Amino acid sequence: MSKNPDSRLKLAKAASPLKSVRTSSPGQGRVMREHLAAFGQRLASASQPVVLPPPQTGLLARGDGHFHLAPELFLQVSGTTTFRFVRGELTVRAGELLLMPPRLLHAEHVEAAGDEPFCNVVIYAEGPALTCHLAREVAPGKPGIEHLEAHNHAEAPHIHGWLADAARLARNGAGLMQTRALLTAATLGVLQALDDEEQAAVRAEPPLVAHARVLIQNRLGDQALSVQTLAADAGCTADYLSHLFRQSTGEHLAGFINRLRMERATHLLQDPALAGKEIAWACGFATASYFTRTFRLHFGMTPQAWRQARVPG
Repeated sequence: MSKNPDSRLKLAKAASPLKSVRTSSPGQGRVMREHLAAFGQRLASASQPVVLPPPQTGLLARGDGHFHLAPELFLQVSGTTTFRFVRGELTVRAGELLLMPPRLLHAEHVEAAGDEPFCNVVIYAEGPALTCHLAREVAPGKPGIEHLEAHNHAEAPHIHGWLADAARLARNGAGLMQTRALLTAATLGVLQALDDEEQAAVRAEPPLVAHARVLIQNRLGDQALSVQTLAADAGCTADYLSHLFRQSTGEHLAGFINRLRMERATHLLQDPALAGKEIAWACGFATASYFTRTFRLHFGMTPQAWRQARVPG
């Protein structure tokens, strides 16, 4: 049992419902839904191009970019996105769909194509939480969120499972028809989930808080991630962002960042092939010793002891 008296509270918060979130305008929400429907229809008719990252080794190898514990789905509406990996790169063009496997480090560079500005839709589901956002170019080569919707939804675990199964089939180089069927189910499932939430009377989170959540997920492995850097990106003070986050979620922002890092650490520790220093880096810690100290404070034991107690040898 954890020696940290707040650990049970942290675990309870981890399972607590996410407020429904919608940033920007209903008009942008309609545009995002139209793109989802178009990609879903093309997937269902087997006319949708699906592209995959080049084969990689050492998924947690150090490099630029970020990774997630669950698959992401990128729907390229216009312009291009060049994904850079530890080994090679891939440019996704308008009308193409990229399935990003979990734990694959990648960086993104976006560009207009002729008169067509960059635009894509990004889908992510992990646990009960589902996020879908419309992205535009906010600085040269840099994508940013123009419209974001995030919900806890009963369909989210199914969407997560469909994307994970599709990524597994694609990685094995087999089952193209099955992969398309799973991506169709996931894309249209997201559309249905967003429409369901549209009918519900829910209190929305402040857009600044919702945006901060996504930035944190994207930068969890960045040692420079802090309340101060988040506030700088958001164009507000660290005190204001911290107060707003605490008021909206009941959790301190710095504590939220640390909790997500610890959750990522426990997930990665279940893979016996990963060394402690690799996990420390992947969770945003400059040194393995700092990671161990933080983990012990959070769980009351070292990462090695946690692994030995829970992972079969």
